[in-house]
Amino acid sequence: MMRVVGPIVAVACLAAPVLGADDAALARAAACSAAHGEVSLLVWSDGRVVYERGTPDGLSPPVFSITKSLVSIGVFRDVKTGGLSLSQSAAHPAARGVSLADLLNQTSGLPPAHRAFYGQGLQDKGPVLEGLKSYGHGEFAYGPSHWEVLAEEIRLSRGTTLESWLRKFVPGANARVVARWRRDGGGTLFFSTGARMGARDLLPAGREVLIGMGRARWPAEVRNLLTAGTAANRMYALGFWLNRAAGRPGAREIDIESSLGKTKAPEYWATACLSRSAPQDLLAMIGTYGQRVYIIPSRRMTVVRLGRGRGFSDAEFLRCLFGQ
Repeated sequence: MMRVVGPIVAVACLAAPVLGADDAALARAAACSAAHGEVSLLVWSDGRVVYERGTPDGLSPPVFSITKSLVSIGVFRDVKTGGLSLSQSAAHPAARGVSLADLLNQTSGLPPAHRAFYGQGLQDKGPVLEGLKSYGHGEFAYGPSHWEVLAEEIRLSRGTTLESWLRKFVPGANARVVARWRRDGGGTLFFSTGARMGARDLLPAGREVLIGMGRARWPAEVRNLLTAGTAANRMYALGFWLNRAAGRPGAREIDIESSLGKTKAPEYWATACLSRSAPQDLLAMIGTYGQRVYIIPSRRMTVVRLGRGRGFSDAEFLRCLFGQ
């Protein structure tokens, strides 16, 4: 077994039972990743790192929307302690009566508010939050508003700073990571974007998902949603993208990054998947510019792929890795 660290393209010898494919599959996947602005690539399988390539963690870009999934994992772990409940109603005026599950599923009825939160030089998220109002539609509306309200709800209901909560509940969110987390001009953390983590930083989160799903350590309500999706979007639940439709008649491979922006009917998502070649139980943490953490419980496997450029395709990469 060879572990590769560095900017050059190279392939680790990976046993066929681990991936269900020969060594050439990993070579194809690595080449596909490298061709589209790769920063780093890490494969963890059956208890060990079997492949690693890329820059030091300190040079990695912000992980953008993967931040949402990281916060979700923190919520799941907090739910296990009895501190939070997915069914509890938010107390924040912007979403009073909306459940935490609705916030995590992005079905809270809040407007996405991308420009309001991500506008250049935002000094204080507070007024933006105060201006939000849930219309209770229950549609899937992808955007930062759900997560920024969630941050306030955690701060209020748990009686702690967001920094302390992240360090306690989010795998990999050590003091160094939290210190580099994106904030508004007043120093308040964002929960929807901006964690600055490398592949090694993100690996504990992937492993936590394997444990939570594979050994039934997360609450049943969490595992059920991450298996079935929601009525509004069968391909999405609680901050994760699902491959549940793969292998079913009529399954369609879609590009997530280009599919977001306009509201789509539930029917659009019902037959959508990341890859027809990958296992159906694959869950994905997806960020802009080809940033990915794939978790496959049935294979005891996590793949972390970070990038800076456009053009990365889940379907192509996963076909290389798992296709025949």
